[in-house]
Amino acid sequence: MADLVKPTAQLLDDVAPFVVRHGGIVGVPTSIPRLTLWTSTRATSPTPAVFEPMFYAVLRGTKVLTMGANRFELMAGACATSSFGLPYIHQMTGATPELPYIGISLHLDVGMLTRVMLDMPKQEDRWACAVAASDLSGQLGDAFARLVRLIGTPGDVGMLAPHYEFELYYRLLQSSMGDTLRQVGQRNDRFQQLKTAADWLASNHSEPVVIPDLAASSGMSVTSFHRHFKAVTGFSPLAFQRHMRLLEARKLLSAGSTNVSRVAYEVGYASPSQFSREYKSMFGSAPVVDLQR
Repeated sequence: MADLVKPTAQLLDDVAPFVVRHGGIVGVPTSIPRLTLWTSTRATSPTPAVFEPMFYAVLRGTKVLTMGANRFELMAGACATSSFGLPYIHQMTGATPELPYIGISLHLDVGMLTRVMLDMPKQEDRWACAVAASDLSGQLGDAFARLVRLIGTPGDVGMLAPHYEFELYYRLLQSSMGDTLRQVGQRNDRFQQLKTAADWLASNHSEPVVIPDLAASSGMSVTSFHRHFKAVTGFSPLAFQRHMRLLEARKLLSAGSTNVSRVAYEVGYASPSQFSREYKSMFGSAPVVDLQR
């Protein structure tokens, strides 16, 4: 436990001058490339989003991540990482104005991560969920603290941040989350086929999905494709696409689209009424309400 408290306490001290006390969720970009500080002075409702390839650590409060059948409850000192973009629902709890929620995200540099992997002894590819969680104990916590501490000395970022990030990836690959991160660069044909299928579903959210065709393109039977896709992403293929469709719909509504039915058709729904039902189920409000906002 002491191994966990030490880096967490150090990280809280390092980010304290940059914590923004605000009523909503605030993302504060830092001088370190791709590193963002997240704060909130109140608990939040479940919010859908896309968990891009990243490393995320919770310093205070609790963050709950739900990705289909997978649920992660990250308390202070916990961390998580993902190997490719997944739709998910996140919720922050335990935040108050006196003790705001604090988390830190680092979007992964896939090129650097792959170089670190190539410099390490080769390990056997293993099946793993595309998201994994652990804690900031030991050398992993120390490496992350060294990187984050640079936000207090921005003049050192250009010289030291790449080295500290390289070390962080090395420690991540050595940790219990290593199997998940190795998916980024491994040559496992089956995993790459599943990732290709997930990427296609995300990029072609408005297209009809023929599961037998998608399974065949991945070199699997329909039953095998369903089983392996859910094992890696936490979603069935159709549920994965539905989440991506609805996230895109919300983006269009937020951008000022003038017609809910038009948005429904644009993201691939044949029925605006079905779209409205599923939208409300996912976001808690009807699409027309978000449009009016």
